[in-house]
Amino acid sequence: MRLEFAGKSDLGGKRKINQDSFCMFQKEDAGLFAVADGMGGHTNGEKASQTAIAYLSDWWTSFSPVLFGYEFRRMLADIEKVVKQANNRIYTQWNQNGVCGTTITVLFIYRNLYGVIYAGDSRCYVSLGRKWEQLTIDEVWENQSCIDENEREQKEHPNRGKLVNAIGIREAARCRALTDYILPDSAFVLCSDGLYKFCTDRFIRNCVRRCGDRQGIEQAIDKMIGKVYQNGAGDNISVVVVKCCEE
Repeated sequence: MRLEFAGKSDLGGKRKINQDSFCMFQKEDAGLFAVADGMGGHTNGEKASQTAIAYLSDWWTSFSPVLFGYEFRRMLADIEKVVKQANNRIYTQWNQNGVCGTTITVLFIYRNLYGVIYAGDSRCYVSLGRKWEQLTIDEVWENQSCIDENEREQKEHPNRGKLVNAIGIREAARCRALTDYILPDSAFVLCSDGLYKFCTDRFIRNCVRRCGDRQGIEQAIDKMIGKVYQNGAGDNISVVVVKCCEE
């Protein structure tokens, strides 16, 4: 399976610092992609997201399937271990004088399998034909199972939208993971909340459905970011799109 991909991170219209970071890597039958969003308004948010991506980049530098006996689950487990190591670094280095952290959403592809590891509210979608699915769950206040239903439905509740999980905010990281098979012509979208809060899922889906090669993906990303700016662009914006094509 051939991977076509592109990504972009933009400051947005109301921020002075881009606290988002992302990475895109591919070799042989594998690919590693991630988006991290440093916690806005908190100390050193940009350092937190850069640290998380740096740890993944270092892992990729020495990555080879043979080191894991070509076993996908061993590879994915090692990536989660690296994310937790990044958590420890962020927590010990930048949480003395305030809360510092980052969301993280990682997509790992090996042959016909994919895995997603995430913490926070940066998203991963998958698109195939007319099918469109958000694979991640936004780890925000209203999505907690302990929240009363009446409170959950209050659109103006002061806690609505607040992060309840991220990398680096506590000593022990809490990550979610999922895996599945890849279907040919699937497309994955990783993004920070600066995209989906100012751009509808339907618009994102339509942009992705029309792209095929890298140039088309780049045009789709520019179209998405342009729409975000039309709608106010209140935050940093990061998008990575990965198209899985049959050879």
